[in-house]
Amino acid sequence: MNITKTLAVLLLAFAFGSTAALAQVDGMQQAPADIEVSDQQLEKFVEAQVAIIEIQQDYTGRLQEVDDPERAHELQVQANDEMTEAVTEAGLDVESFNSIAMAIQNSPELQQRLTVLLEDR
Repeated sequence: MNITKTLAVLLLAFAFGSTAALAQVDGMQQAPADIEVSDQQLEKFVEAQVAIIEIQQDYTGRLQEVDDPERAHELQVQANDEMTEAVTEAGLDVESFNSIAMAIQNSPELQQRLTVLLEDR
């Protein structure tokens, strides 16, 4: 599975809170729950995640209006590119973002830290 497709699956799975989808990504190992995530990394993750959710909402609306499969694919590629760019602009690489996302899914402590950061926004 290429990195863009992997990113899209992980980002959408995380946006929808689906641990089952995360676990099913081909070729991906689930990150251990005890990985160290600094406050700075978590803040970058939140910045990227907020942007990703906005992108996902925008493209979901666009995709609902499209009947042409080729145009739908083009929109999906654009959304993936924008999500990748959001991660990079937040100061993370795709692999780090995905590792943090999986760690959050597995760690109540990280989930709590994430909640606090989101509430402070």
